[in-house]
Amino acid sequence: MEIDEVAARVVRSYWALLLVMTLLPLVLVGLAMNGREPPYTAATRLQASSRATDAAPGDAGVSIVVSQVKAFATSENLLSGVLRQQHADRSTVKTAKAIGVTGLGTSTVVELSVKDRDPGVARRLADALGAAVVKEINESNQGSIRQQMDDIDKRVRTLEKRLGPLSRRAGAQPNPDIGAANERERVQAELTDLRSNRSDLQTQLSSAGTASVVQPAVLAPRTNPVVMTAAIAGLVGLVGGILIAVVTETARPTIPGQRRVARRLGVPLLGWADRGPEQLADLGRRVRLAVKKEGVGRVALVGAPGPLPAGVVSSVASAVYGDGTKVVTARPGDDAPDGEGDGKGGTPPAGGGSGKGKSSTSVVRAGTAVMAKKAVPALRLCQVHAFEEIDPGSDDLVGVVVVVGPVTRAAGLETVRDLVAASGWPLLGVVAASRKIKG
Repeated sequence: MEIDEVAARVVRSYWALLLVMTLLPLVLVGLAMNGREPPYTAATRLQASSRATDAAPGDAGVSIVVSQVKAFATSENLLSGVLRQQHADRSTVKTAKAIGVTGLGTSTVVELSVKDRDPGVARRLADALGAAVVKEINESNQGSIRQQMDDIDKRVRTLEKRLGPLSRRAGAQPNPDIGAANERERVQAELTDLRSNRSDLQTQLSSAGTASVVQPAVLAPRTNPVVMTAAIAGLVGLVGGILIAVVTETARPTIPGQRRVARRLGVPLLGWADRGPEQLADLGRRVRLAVKKEGVGRVALVGAPGPLPAGVVSSVASAVYGDGTKVVTARPGDDAPDGEGDGKGGTPPAGGGSGKGKSSTSVVRAGTAVMAKKAVPALRLCQVHAFEEIDPGSDDLVGVVVVVGPVTRAAGLETVRDLVAASGWPLLGVVAASRKIKG
């Protein structure tokens, strides 16, 4: 199946559904947000970490930094503390939804924004949240190292207090304390190790990086979200309509376009039944050619599926008959057998009357020249009927012509194929109608 056929099936068959599914959400969102004041947005910028290695992975590293900042900013404990500190009567849940964090390039600088109906509250919350997040990040990155350094400092002070008495006892004269001397050596060794460990921790602390506030909160220009929100709602509705159309097409497939129907049936598109006199004349010529090729005497018009309206049948029939038939009054003697009329009589009428002394009539094709004193040849017209009017017991060979609209159900073509297979009648072609056919 071609891509353009799939698109045509969805658009032609379900254009009304797609239109409603697109416009309805758009209108509803527009009405719901009409008259609402757009919130104020205050944004501050934070240096989430000063380590260059944090930005090395590129977008992945930025995503980690952004996620970390947002996790801290929207945490219940931090957010409730900030709201209490700023005396802001706001719900933590709604405030968390109003917080946004975005990365700036591949750096570790992020932008933290807060939306609120009050511009002052928005700025205060953004500043307070930025400071609280920076504190939490520094505590997270450096807290354990600082704790270890504090423990080492405490132990060093304790050992230094012991080292003085031990040194005095070990150096006492004339009787130095050997045990105190040994203990002094052990304390000095432990102090050396502790100082070395503290130096390593200091190096780690320097490489851990320090978060900071790069830019205080500033108010961003106000934007009206109605247009964007309505456009997104319309797009979502359109996608939903397309999904409904695809599911419906899967259950009840259709064929868009009259030419595709003809191609599926393997017959030509004979013409259009409702596009003016010129198209009707061309349709009649093509049907007569198809009738002559198959040698049939009658044409049965069928829908795909269902009966056809009388107007469609009459339109196709008039096209096949050409300009129709008309009664031509012949002069006396014009239709004499020998071609030489005496002006006193003529060929008896078709009804069986004598017709002597009266003018006779002949039914001829419109446009056929009436030769004086010559017999008008009778053209054999192919009769066109709706399928429901065809007598199954007739011996005449009937040709089948399918009349279809812009969209045809695939089940209708199967009905036509079954009819052709059951009757043995030849399928002459397809007649197109510009509008949906309603029987």
